[in-house]
Amino acid sequence: MTANFLRSFGNDRHHRRLEVTRQLILISVTSRIEGVMQDLSRSGARVSLRETPPRRGRDVLLRYGPHEIFGQVVWCSGTEAGIEFHTPISAEELAETVGYDVPEGRPAGRMVL
Repeated sequence: MTANFLRSFGNDRHHRRLEVTRQLILISVTSRIEGVMQDLSRSGARVSLRETPPRRGRDVLLRYGPHEIFGQVVWCSGTEAGIEFHTPISAEELAETVGYDVPEGRPAGRMVL
């Protein structure tokens, strides 16, 4: 039961989450909000925004550095949001964003930069 309980809250991750601080712009149909990426994996990101994020279920575009990634808001809390990418980013894009090569495999925990 514990494994199912944890899985239901997103703790059964397939990609490593890496803490990173990166300026970004989150764009939706109705808004354009500046913010900071707090962590990143190949399949999603946690962002902290200057305004309330679009509500859960909204499609968004994350723009940071030379990258643009389409995703969907999967959770919101205050000015933070979790974005799940429609298509996972490449290992190369992840490495470029965090500044080092990331080993493949299932996550053992967070890596702090």
